[in-house]
Amino acid sequence: MKRLIICDIDNTLLPAGGEISPYTMETIRELPSSTGFTIATGRSFHVVRKFVEEMGISVPVITSNGAQVYDYEKNTAIYEKCFSKRSSSELIRTLIAEGFDFVAYGIDGIFYRQGSTHMAFFNNYNSSVRKEIRAPLIPLDEKDLSSPPSRLTKVLVYSPTDALVQVLSGKKDLEVTASMKSVIDIMAGGSTKGNAVVALAEHLGVPLTDTYCFGDNDNDVSMFTCGAVGIAMGNATDDVKARASIVTRNCKDDGVAYAIRHLL
Repeated sequence: MKRLIICDIDNTLLPAGGEISPYTMETIRELPSSTGFTIATGRSFHVVRKFVEEMGISVPVITSNGAQVYDYEKNTAIYEKCFSKRSSSELIRTLIAEGFDFVAYGIDGIFYRQGSTHMAFFNNYNSSVRKEIRAPLIPLDEKDLSSPPSRLTKVLVYSPTDALVQVLSGKKDLEVTASMKSVIDIMAGGSTKGNAVVALAEHLGVPLTDTYCFGDNDNDVSMFTCGAVGIAMGNATDDVKARASIVTRNCKDDGVAYAIRHLL
């Protein structure tokens, strides 16, 4: 493999409320064997397999905002940064005590607060795929938090307050970023998409100068500053565009396909 292309999913490959276009799918499938293609997402590895199968991806996938690089062919992580037991226990206890709605991504599944009003995304994913690849959805036992779920890679907090963001951002053992409006992503310290890009490129033996990363939001910026070539979508924020080497078309205008065919 001589070249590697890595794409964020939401609002990069996948328009909001839509599907990856046939043109973009065709462009990806026509890539030469010397070019590897994969995705980098904030999603859990439990809710990415659908896209891996649809696009015929054989390269390991960056999930949980870089906390994990998962090889679906071998069903194992080749790179992983999990919360320590202390960090995950403290974080979950704090969020429950202060009444925040959240989900946590672990090796066994996606853990959620009973009564959560934000499970539609996961339920919709499960209804769109065959039974064997549905994400395990597991209610948290809030009465017994002595043993937090194992190998947690990310906690997604809905409608966080500024005070919570400030407190969590000040903790050295945590990485806090945003992948969508009114939501924060919390990972173990050092977990970024950029660090995962470096680990994946090294694993595949592809130079970072021949690694091309597409994104649109704040959690994608680390991919643009890790030594790879950053490509911002036309719908990206101004800050993301400023950090990129290349700006392509809007997601809904097949910006990834356009860049692959005309800019790279």
